[in-house]
Amino acid sequence: MLSNPGTLDFQLSYVLAGTLEVPMKTIILAATTLLFAGLALPSAQAGQCPPSQEGSAIDDSAPTENYLVETEELDAIDLGKEKVNIPDHNLRMRTITVQPGGHVLLHGHENRPALALVTEGEFVEYGNECGVPVIHKLGEVINENSEVQHWVKNKGDTPAVLTVTDIVDLNDTQQGNFK
Repeated sequence: MLSNPGTLDFQLSYVLAGTLEVPMKTIILAATTLLFAGLALPSAQAGQCPPSQEGSAIDDSAPTENYLVETEELDAIDLGKEKVNIPDHNLRMRTITVQPGGHVLLHGHENRPALALVTEGEFVEYGNECGVPVIHKLGEVINENSEVQHWVKNKGDTPAVLTVTDIVDLNDTQQGNFK
């Protein structure tokens, strides 16, 4: 029987903390090393344009209408009310679901930068920054900066979903494609 149960709790947490401290440092060091090693590799990574394939994969067949696409706004922040004070702009998060065989129309991001995370399925992107279509798989992010013009297609057998965070100019009527 223990004379002071609080002492065991303290000793146990001290032993656990001491045991976990070294492996956590090792994990952080290993992850950092892998990150920088990956950044130094010259080869193309998944979801990126292969080397020497600069150009555009957009042609006259690029769609001008969405097909089998559903969007759902998850939430938004009025940036005019935040410290950044950008009136008439929202930071928005939404999902875009594209059914098999569906596509998102050709569009640009001149006034609507976005980051799109593939959360289900995969997408084929036809863009102005790569001469061949780029495949984006589960867990990959599509960087949609102001230079990007593109459209995406779901060539799979199951729905493909993007979780998108973008900055929306509330006065820009051209952004109505994805309300």
